[in-house]
Amino acid sequence: MLNKKEEIFVVDENNNPIESRPRDEAHSKGLWHRNSHVWIINSRDEILCQKRSLKKDSNPGFWEPFFGGHLKPNQEYLESAVQEVNEELGLSVRKKDLTLFKIFKDRDHKEFQSIFKILWYGDISKIKFDKDEVEELKLLPISEVKDTLLTKKNYKWTIIGYETEFFEWLEKG
Repeated sequence: MLNKKEEIFVVDENNNPIESRPRDEAHSKGLWHRNSHVWIINSRDEILCQKRSLKKDSNPGFWEPFFGGHLKPNQEYLESAVQEVNEELGLSVRKKDLTLFKIFKDRDHKEFQSIFKILWYGDISKIKFDKDEVEELKLLPISEVKDTLLTKKNYKWTIIGYETEFFEWLEKG
């Protein structure tokens, strides 16, 4: 269940820590904060995508090619990424399995987003996802997700702003 009073990590516009504030206040006042995104890719070059729960406060029912969430007070990006994948999907991942792409400064959402990728060898049918967070899961070819996001063909997908650079990074290996 979405907790609007959840304390999140508020930072200044240079990503320096300030204090914790309730989630709804950080969003309503446009306070800078931190977030983690984890892109889960399998050996068949498919991305595990989620349809966001209709209970979510932002982009409910939209598709996303990543999983993640806000950092709690005094939480590190990597720790948050591991925790979010575990909470949303019930997958046990280790810090050492995540590869950091970059920290992206999202001026629209006032977020510093850590973007990670992980190679995953599991079976989608065995994932027990949190229905308060995720409505549906599907594996899609990287090429299809890239085409959808970069051409903005489908308005029911969350588009952040780092996607072009991320796909270029993926292609470089």
